[in-house]
Amino acid sequence: MRRRVLGLVAFCVVVVVGRVAWDASRNHQDGLRFEAAGETHEAAVRYGRSIHMYLPLLPVGDRASERLVALAEAASARGDAVEARFCWEELRSGWLAVRSAWQPGRAWIAQAEDGIAALILTDDAGTWPARDLPPAAREAQIRAALEAREDPSTFWVLVMGLGWAVWLGAATAALWRGIPADDDAPVAWAVIGRWTLISAVGYGLWLLGLALA
Repeated sequence: MRRRVLGLVAFCVVVVVGRVAWDASRNHQDGLRFEAAGETHEAAVRYGRSIHMYLPLLPVGDRASERLVALAEAASARGDAVEARFCWEELRSGWLAVRSAWQPGRAWIAQAEDGIAALILTDDAGTWPARDLPPAAREAQIRAALEAREDPSTFWVLVMGLGWAVWLGAATAALWRGIPADDDAPVAWAVIGRWTLISAVGYGLWLLGLALA
């Protein structure tokens, strides 16, 4: 029975990780197909979705980021500032969306913010920042606006992570300790109840961290 429980937990982890990796790869491949067909806007959308399916050590996010940079630069070269900004913002928002206690893709975010700032500064029709300001002051305002994002609270992210670990760990312990290895032995309902209560507390911590992070 214990082997079955461990096997079930391992299977669930593999399924979740596999699904995320599959979605990331599928969106990246869809982006390549759209790009090859000349539908660059749809390609940028798919690359952005691929970045959202972030997993540590999974290279798809970096590959999708490379394509977004290429699309943004190509749009700028043909004078399509709107599409160029869309690509830069897909790149930036994609990586910002997967931050937690740490921020992956910092170099990509910095490159995207450089691209966005350059587009705003060279937009002759733009009214923000005020055009009567010196270039350095205008760029400083743009940089400040880009950096003033609402990053999650590290404390509550850690609370969320702790709650998640307690939630799943206690649920596993309830099955591991409460269900005997011998099929003829009685189920330890009291043990299952205690660990289930701890698991519920962990679930509550996870929800609290999720709400306040």
